[in-house]
Amino acid sequence: MSNRAHASQPLPDDGEVILGVDTHKDTHVAAVLTPLGAILATDAFPATAAGYRELLDWARSFGMPARAGVEG
Repeated sequence: MSNRAHASQPLPDDGEVILGVDTHKDTHVAAVLTPLGAILATDAFPATAAGYRELLDWARSFGMPARAGVEG
């Protein structure tokens, strides 16, 4: 279900990223940002147990999420 959009921002040196998720009934849209707020990538995931695991694996591919915000 990928519609990945990658920014041309470098990954943080310390490996920390920020995860933001906008929840919906069937799909959750996530963004990974640098600690300074630059968007590294966005993607959509199914609102299922498998989709949640995929979302976390995807976010961790950019670094370790230091903080997360969820809008519902």
